[in-house]
Amino acid sequence: MKYRHPNPIPATGTLAYCLLAFVAMTGLAYINFLPGVVNALAGNIGFSDAQAGHIVALNGYGGLLGSAIAVALIRRVQWQYAMLTFLALLSIVDLATAWVEHYPLLLGWRFGAGLLGGLCVGIGLAALARLNDPDRAFGLLMFVQFSLGSVVIYLLPGLETVLGPHAVFYVMAALAALSLILLPFLPTLRLDRSPVEPSAPLPANTTLLLLAILGYQLAASGIWAYVGLIGRDAGMAAEPVSQYIAATGLLGLLGAMLPVINGKRLGRLFWVSTGLVMSMLAAVLLNHAQHTVLYVAAMALLFFAWPAVQSFLLAVTADMDRSGRLSAMAGLTVYVGLASGPLLAASLLDHDGFPAMLYSCAGLFFTSFLLLLRPVQAQDSPVGALSFSR
Repeated sequence: MKYRHPNPIPATGTLAYCLLAFVAMTGLAYINFLPGVVNALAGNIGFSDAQAGHIVALNGYGGLLGSAIAVALIRRVQWQYAMLTFLALLSIVDLATAWVEHYPLLLGWRFGAGLLGGLCVGIGLAALARLNDPDRAFGLLMFVQFSLGSVVIYLLPGLETVLGPHAVFYVMAALAALSLILLPFLPTLRLDRSPVEPSAPLPANTTLLLLAILGYQLAASGIWAYVGLIGRDAGMAAEPVSQYIAATGLLGLLGAMLPVINGKRLGRLFWVSTGLVMSMLAAVLLNHAQHTVLYVAAMALLFFAWPAVQSFLLAVTADMDRSGRLSAMAGLTVYVGLASGPLLAASLLDHDGFPAMLYSCAGLFFTSFLLLLRPVQAQDSPVGALSFSR
């Protein structure tokens, strides 16, 4: 069955990049306002803290499975038609979550929602990778994610007053429905075949890059999971810690825009290396969280660097494989890191507190830097940077 476009937007326009970025992240958009989901489940909905964590975890594992399946589906389906199907089902599942009251049933229900969301995200990332400027595409993806998360977290208390305790799931359903409305106007992109490339990516470079992405996400998400407790352990009150996190988190918007504004100026390797150095420095500075200035500076460094590094590395995957499959695999790798980072960080905690965990994360950042040198440098070269129409 062919998907018909009523009036698709040209693939070279900024509007097309923004809309496709929004649609691509919708499937797992809840990650951007995850604290609101957990608070709702463990609050007025009535589940315990542990049960809320298990529900969110099953949602995440469903997303990982969906992303993995999407890698295999990309060349076998017409992507807009597939997205239309999965987004429609996702909006129904999210909306119907309000009527699923029993804990065991809700676990399976949210796993199914994650599966559908992962399929949408995997296919959406492949579509983004086929745009002419992957740096701008993935930078805008990070910008949309950080913006949406901030707006939803800010609005949720008021929405819960009006819509009830399940408001966060209504928001998720509304985002999927909005993506359905936007879908017919997205640019025409073929994902079922690969354009002619000057050369295929080296398997070694592909493996190194995916390992670098995994290592960075493990370390960054591990620190993110405990950054609030690090501040409170250093003697700060909960309220100012939350304010510091919210304020420095806004720097993520600037970091996400860095690839959009600068693109390949000075080369991706320069920007990625700078981001890795900032991330390592952040991990070390958090060991001195008793000094408020150093604590805030550490978070500012990490929150600025994180979306920038992720955007540039995803752009490299797009250049390495024009079919978009590698970008979908990279997206899967990102979510594996996001899901596993907090578990890794928890296993590194000891009676001395957070130093072992933080220095281990700094070591992971450094390892990621070593792993990405070769593949990123190869794509920065004149041959690797060769451009052509998609």
